[in-house]
Amino acid sequence: MAHICLTKYGGDIPNTIEELLSLPGVGPKIAHLVMIIGWNNVQGICVDTHVHRICNRLGWVSRSGTTQRTSIPEETRKALQQWLPREEWVAINPLLVWITH
Repeated sequence: MAHICLTKYGGDIPNTIEELLSLPGVGPKIAHLVMIIGWNNVQGICVDTHVHRICNRLGWVSRSGTTQRTSIPEETRKALQQWLPREEWVAINPLLVWITH
């Protein structure tokens, strides 16, 4: 990954979700986290297993068009972004992760 960032991005990190996701080992949660921390650009909610589990337990999310729980964090992210105000997208992950500790 470091070699890719050095050669393709001039030693920096990519500045789009799509480019971040193209890096080996980078999934949606890390891509969104990097966009927020590295570029101060909120493109989505950082959903890890803790946020995924808690949102389902609270009944905040469901599969599109159903009442079934979401099955993966990325599905949870999309459902959560549908109703959570954008100004709360950054705060929700640390808040829910804090509950689990």
